[in-house]
Amino acid sequence: MMPTKSLRKPAPHNAAPAESEEVTECALQLRKIGDKLNLRQRILNLIAKLFCPGTQECLE
Repeated sequence: MMPTKSLRKPAPHNAAPAESEEVTECALQLRKIGDKLNLRQRILNLIAKLFCPGTQECLE
């Protein structure tokens, strides 16, 4: 008879539910901030292209 592989035990879940919720909320807030900054940068890039269509010199 062949030896069978033992099944892996799942890793113990040490984080408390409230702590996990806090981490999730923090991650969501950081994502929102990043999205706003990305949108702002895209708008600035669009404005720069409109006012400086041929070169990127006016950005420097």
